[in-house]
Amino acid sequence: MRKQPVVFSLKESLRSLNIEFLQFGTPLLQIAERLGPPRRWITNAYDQPVPLYWRYPGGLELSFEPEPPYGLDAYKLCTVGAHKGRMTNFSRYVRMRNDFPMIGTSVSGYLRSGLWDPQKVMVGICAEPSYPVLDISMGHLRIPFLMDNENQEALEDQISDCGDDLRRRIALLEPACDFFGAYFSTDDLDSQRFPSDGWTTISGEEYLRQLDCG
Repeated sequence: MRKQPVVFSLKESLRSLNIEFLQFGTPLLQIAERLGPPRRWITNAYDQPVPLYWRYPGGLELSFEPEPPYGLDAYKLCTVGAHKGRMTNFSRYVRMRNDFPMIGTSVSGYLRSGLWDPQKVMVGICAEPSYPVLDISMGHLRIPFLMDNENQEALEDQISDCGDDLRRRIALLEPACDFFGAYFSTDDLDSQRFPSDGWTTISGEEYLRQLDCG
């Protein structure tokens, strides 16, 4: 029987906090049956003989548990949105509609997009001057926004001077931090963050209030 193609929506995947056909715990072989072989994989000593980190075209990356049946434990959308056209092809049978400007959207842009209720979204603001970063988190989804080296160098003194002034820090980070990836994982939020310390977490609604008053 010919395999039926899967076409899904980026916008709806973000809204629902998951990609419908990538359910956590699904065995590696079932994922391979649906998606086909990856473009490449990353192996470590403990992975042998089974590679546990898979990369597909279009910016989809999958991570599997280290014990049989190697269930899916995390996946990431990284360069999705950098591709031209209405569709991103992950494999011969799986495509995604590029119906949300994920890469070019700021933290406030996500919060005002109508994807989620801003009262229920959490926004993290890192207070470490050496690693300025924001993140959005809700359910199994976390989206970090990082500052590039050029922006960080230009704003280093201002970031250090912010201290505990949350409003000033948000006003500096919001326009200077860029989308880094959308991470879907069952891990708790604190274990996903780097650095592990120096974070203040507020609601999306409060973030927008602080930004608009800045």
